[in-house]
Amino acid sequence: MRSPGWLVKVGLAIVIGLVAGWFRATTVAETEPARPAIRADAVEYYLSAYNLVHLGIYSRSPGSLANPPRPVVPDGYRPPGLPLMIAPFMAMWPDHDGILGRVQAVNVALGAGTAMATFAAAAAVLPLTAATAVGLAVAASPHLVAFSVYMLTETPAAFLVALVLVVAALGVPGGGPWRRMLFFLALGALIGLLALFRPIFLAFAPVAGLAFLGRRQVLWAMLFISLGAAGVVSPWLIRNAVSVPAGSGDADLVATTVLDGSYRGYRYNGDPKTFPYPRFADPNFEAARKSLGLAWPQVRDRIAADPAGMIAWYLLEKPAFLLQWSNVDGVGDVFVYAVERTPFRSDLVFRAVHDIYEAAHLVVLLLAGLAAVAVWTPLVRFAGPPDRRHVVRLASLLLVFLVVAHIPFFTATRYAVPVFPALYLLAVVPLVIVVRGLAAWARGSATMPPA
Repeated sequence: MRSPGWLVKVGLAIVIGLVAGWFRATTVAETEPARPAIRADAVEYYLSAYNLVHLGIYSRSPGSLANPPRPVVPDGYRPPGLPLMIAPFMAMWPDHDGILGRVQAVNVALGAGTAMATFAAAAAVLPLTAATAVGLAVAASPHLVAFSVYMLTETPAAFLVALVLVVAALGVPGGGPWRRMLFFLALGALIGLLALFRPIFLAFAPVAGLAFLGRRQVLWAMLFISLGAAGVVSPWLIRNAVSVPAGSGDADLVATTVLDGSYRGYRYNGDPKTFPYPRFADPNFEAARKSLGLAWPQVRDRIAADPAGMIAWYLLEKPAFLLQWSNVDGVGDVFVYAVERTPFRSDLVFRAVHDIYEAAHLVVLLLAGLAAVAVWTPLVRFAGPPDRRHVVRLASLLLVFLVVAHIPFFTATRYAVPVFPALYLLAVVPLVIVVRGLAAWARGSATMPPA
């Protein structure tokens, strides 16, 4: 049977994009955030955009908006991706609801693009039915949909993850080393853009090259993907080294999140009343968060006081907080900031979708975990054509990197949300392997297709 033509795939991509757009647009229109709608992390991204546009200084300082006013000093605490996305709408200041509305409109468009790109990446590897299921899973995912309401990095980061997958799905071009080099540089540049929203993914650049393991260009991939990412991120790093005052006494983001992640069970001295933000009960937190050198003795002492418990915390319990259904960094469930009204509580369709996803969440995680291992075994022969298997391996690396890279830090479901496109793609892979494997066995040719 011949594969469906490109027109069918384009039509399905459009349908998936429309479904994703409808879920997100409806959620934005029918969600009433608790006031203030821009709060906590979102305020710092918002103020960074405001100071950049109106003062020419990248800083999260409230400046003259504070009482009493504070000096606006350059900082590098928040990565620049989201403030740069907000900046074009700063001409509307002080219409905060209007600016938030523009950001939400961008989120809706990015969400639709995420679903379409994930479908396109899946369609390059999996049967069209399976790829459609992946695209629809991303389109209706309650976490991905709910985040459209917020001025946070998760939505654009998920879009960039999907772009990484779809560019990888184009395949390594032939025709000489220069074309391969440009391909890997482009893949790296996308990872660099992702790092401008979620800095931890900068470390993913060399790891991504391992997706091409078994091919002659694996070292090229690791090198040029890293160079592509560095080319995008280096202006930001150079700016921080040159413009951010040394010894300013400002908090360090890495030290802060390492400290946040060092309280077992997210409780201070085991007190459940301090969950999930034990920092507010710790009198040493503010001083220790100013640098990693000051934070490390606090972390070391906690590990020394309970080595076995802290090993379990870092290797088992924290990954559970990262991948569980309910987001502990906020009000819970699929939300971060409180909402007064949401279709996930009032609309029959949205409630049904939410409940189905929640009930299936552990199954999805299990299937994705199985796939993350299977794509590195001979079973990968059933997961796609030889020249596109790096797509599922890249998805596997994204999931494994997500878990491993967050071990030292504060973890919550919201930090896993950008990788959900890869998660849903992987969750379908074991089913495809079983179906194709059984079909091959039935034909008496279980060694086919060739490895």
